[in-house]
Amino acid sequence: MSLADPDLRASPSGHRAGAAPILEARGLQAGYGEGLVLRGIDLAVRPGEAIGLMGRNGMGKTTLIRTLLGQLAARAGQVLVDGQDVTRSPTFRRAQRGIAVVPEGRGVFGSLTVIENLKLAARPAADGTTPWPLDRVLAIFPRLAQRAGNRGDQLSGGEQQMLAIGRALMTSPRLIILDEATEGLAPLVRDEIWRTIRTVREAGLACIVVDKTVGAVLSVVDRAEILVKGSLVWSGKPEALRADPELMHRHLGV
Repeated sequence: MSLADPDLRASPSGHRAGAAPILEARGLQAGYGEGLVLRGIDLAVRPGEAIGLMGRNGMGKTTLIRTLLGQLAARAGQVLVDGQDVTRSPTFRRAQRGIAVVPEGRGVFGSLTVIENLKLAARPAADGTTPWPLDRVLAIFPRLAQRAGNRGDQLSGGEQQMLAIGRALMTSPRLIILDEATEGLAPLVRDEIWRTIRTVREAGLACIVVDKTVGAVLSVVDRAEILVKGSLVWSGKPEALRADPELMHRHLGV
């Protein structure tokens, strides 16, 4: 990677450089049909660390997430969880090891109530604890508590996104991946989602955040990774990216 910032010793969330990654990609390649989208991705997410995965539309961000989760088969390279190769493991095995996703499009169950959506996802962490019980999730999202008996298809887009985040938290994850965290939401709802992401970070969860709102992403992450045509071309601290408007305009259009 070019322009990399090697000094990632500490962050507001307390992660430490050198800690073993929760999730790692090594030389990852993937694509669709005859086309290759990812071209040798190296990426590591450590405990408590938040990464902003950035890039214009069509650069491979969602493809990278799908490959990390096992929803798309890797053509080359490896995906590791806690240092163990899970490249050929199914998605649910990665979820069982503490990887949760809030997918683009939210994917809530429209025929189930808010409470049913949340309880369906509930499970303890590997150590038997439940760091995100139902009452804690509802306290973070009072609007969900108010709509507890409503079906998923009766919620607004913002409420569905809150439900999708809450459902991911109910799985007791160590790492949460948010794909297009605030896409299509009203400004006030977007603000609420960003506040929630900060709360999740303060609780010590590692995060990968994908969103088009560059300033908001940079305000909540420890490190930004810029993806261009399936390759990671820049990695560094948010303040380093903010200090280089030309770089931001060239790769992000801002």
